Amino acid sequence: MRKTINLCGIIFVLASSIVYAEAEFDFEELMESIDNNSHNLQGNIASKDATATIALAKKMQSDFKLVEGFFEKRGNSADAVTDAKKYEDMAAEIVAFVEAGNFDSASVKAIEISNSCDDACHDTYKPL
Repeated sequence: MRKTINLCGIIFVLASSIVYAEAEFDFEELMESIDNNSHNLQGNIASKDATATIALAKKMQSDFKLVEGFFEKRGNSADAVTDAKKYEDMAAEIVAFVEAGNFDSASVKAIEISNSCDDACHDTYKPL
């Protein structure tokens, strides 16, 4: 009996950690955050706020990394994984452009992220 209780306890702990790992972020909230940050990024670029733009672009890079992982794990969505990687790279380009003082190119890239996101995943994977 004691072995059964211990085994059940171990299974419960393992199952709880798996559920916790799955719930590290809410995907819908993440996508909403990316959408809002995409618009805020354009505003920061327009006002030539380098510090805020760089911080937000780096945040978006990490968010797109989460999106990439989500779709990798989900499977059957290689295009979404590819797109997420592309957006990570685009956010990195924005950082580089702003660090070089090239706000015009950063703006073009930020608009491209916003437009591409809407056309790609939203049309194919929304609602999940």
